[in-house]
Amino acid sequence: AYQKYGYDGIGDICAMTGDGVNDAPALKQAEVGVAMGIRGTEVAKDAADIVLQDDDFTSIINGIEQGRLCSCNLRKSIMYTLCSKVPQFAPTLAMVFGVPEALTIAQVLLIDIG
Repeated sequence: AYQKYGYDGIGDICAMTGDGVNDAPALKQAEVGVAMGIRGTEVAKDAADIVLQDDDFTSIINGIEQGRLCSCNLRKSIMYTLCSKVPQFAPTLAMVFGVPEALTIAQVLLIDIG
């Protein structure tokens, strides 16, 4: 069930879907195992990483979209935090090394307000 796709051995993530006892080993071995919640057996549900509650494949697409959106928002939040905290920390670090003050306290507070 699992195959390497892509260029030079760098594979994409491959998901395996199943609902029966015979699918359980493949669900366990796959990077992402997806079992059916309504008609799936308990063995398949236990072996899977994700259990679809409505047995609808469009739920997988919606989940992937939400996951990518969360990842993008987290990346933006981290970049904003780094971009606003470095100018706040740099004058303090410069004072430790004896460099004259580049920003006043008011300017640092205005950077923090964003």
